[in-house]
Amino acid sequence: MPLSFFPTLARAAFLSYFLIFLKERFDLSVDQIGLFVGGFILLSSVSSLVFGSVLDGLSLKALMLTSSVIQSTVYLSLFIFNSLALVFILCLLLNLTYLSLETAVRMCIARLFPPQETASVLSLKYTFTNTAYALGPLIGLWLNRQGVSPLLFCSASALIFILVAVNPFALPRGGDRQNVEGEGWFGSLAIMAKDRNLLKFTVASVLLAGVFGQFHMYVGQYLITAHSTAQMYEIINVVFVTNALTSILLQYQIGRRVAAERFRYWICGCILAFVIGLMGFAFSSTLYLWGLFTAIFTVGEIIIQPLEFFYITRIAPAHMAGAYYSSQNLTYLGAASTPVVCGFILADFNPLYFLLYLLGLLMVGGVIFYVEGGKLIRPETKQPLASGAVGD
Repeated sequence: MPLSFFPTLARAAFLSYFLIFLKERFDLSVDQIGLFVGGFILLSSVSSLVFGSVLDGLSLKALMLTSSVIQSTVYLSLFIFNSLALVFILCLLLNLTYLSLETAVRMCIARLFPPQETASVLSLKYTFTNTAYALGPLIGLWLNRQGVSPLLFCSASALIFILVAVNPFALPRGGDRQNVEGEGWFGSLAIMAKDRNLLKFTVASVLLAGVFGQFHMYVGQYLITAHSTAQMYEIINVVFVTNALTSILLQYQIGRRVAAERFRYWICGCILAFVIGLMGFAFSSTLYLWGLFTAIFTVGEIIIQPLEFFYITRIAPAHMAGAYYSSQNLTYLGAASTPVVCGFILADFNPLYFLLYLLGLLMVGGVIFYVEGGKLIRPETKQPLASGAVGD
């Protein structure tokens, strides 16, 4: 878990500096930068769904080590090469390998720990992740001001993960593949497409990700229309800092208490936190209120992460765990779409219409999780994924 901090730290530092990188090296306009970044993130997210089926036939340890080396090499290559087309391909590869590493880590958690311990382990993992996303942008921008390319720092940070090889460990296999040999990518995708539980999970996750996935961005878009530039910067800084501190301080304390057996209670608490946070964003008039409602909104983020893991672990067949966990990457579709919708609504309509749009996403996604999540939780039959149990 501590080593998983470093690839995320590299990614956070890279993304904060990347806009500057594209502007300075290739002189791209704002809309071109948006298309470039959105393009490789969305394309790599969809590609990871296809690649996920491959993970089930690979050694997770070898996959994690290879992913770390590839990420480090890509960061170094971005520092060297000046072709925009090549940079796009490298960014696509970078995001795909990072998502694969994250999927492998989730698979390790499912295989190594019994259900009653996974909430605590996940909370620890998300605490490291949130800490990395809080520190990464600060490090990246500081290095850039010092005249040092953050890409060199990113390359070194991503490579630290190979220290996992120093500690020998054995991972149990995810399940017997004798009945699925020869299915390949298309066979796995066909099975997933027929799984109604997975389709409902994906729809619900995409809808909820539209609310919390890029909330910093759409809050900034809203502030531009409602406040002066000086006020916007002041408020958005409070939002960033509060979100990071709340995640770091409360992720483990709250996340380890999230239990699959009380799935419906927790999803109700999650949706309530999001609703209160959104209502607060719409009507806050002071920095203190923005900080308070950001903290409440962040509690919803803290709760939804282990809930999604419990859900996907329950429905994933043991021999297709990689493919199922990779489906979580489709949430980027929801996260990426909201700023686009926000721009259209704020340009032509009252900002309250955007609030109604977000509340609509919450209600539909929340109802799906509430109805379907409760059906999946059967404590008397729940077994660790490593044992090969498949959710009904």
